[in-house]
Amino acid sequence: VSGQQKEKSDQEQVKQSPQSLTVWEGEISVLNCSYEKSAFDYLLWYWQYPGKGPAFLIAMEVSVSLNNSAKQLSLYIETSQPGDSATYICAASARCSPGTCSLFPNLQLSCSHTLLCR
Repeated sequence: VSGQQKEKSDQEQVKQSPQSLTVWEGEISVLNCSYEKSAFDYLLWYWQYPGKGPAFLIAMEVSVSLNNSAKQLSLYIETSQPGDSATYICAASARCSPGTCSLFPNLQLSCSHTLLCR
């Protein structure tokens, strides 16, 4: 039971906002991801189309400030297109391989964003 509680606590430390977003074609979309656990050094974004597996989008190394404030990475889509309609998944990781990031055992996934472009 204590292991389950710890796992839930870790998952709650990766947060996304908004949970759902609908925009018109050509509009700017902004999805935010943040976490507070100091063991994580990377924020990663994946996207997923219905019936498909997650595909890696981008990873960013982040640094914690002296006041231990939350680490954050926002995903901006400047001109949203219907092809951008997908589920976007934010993750935090303690390590990244050279040149690319992938799913590691210590990866913490948050809830997903759903972006619908009309």
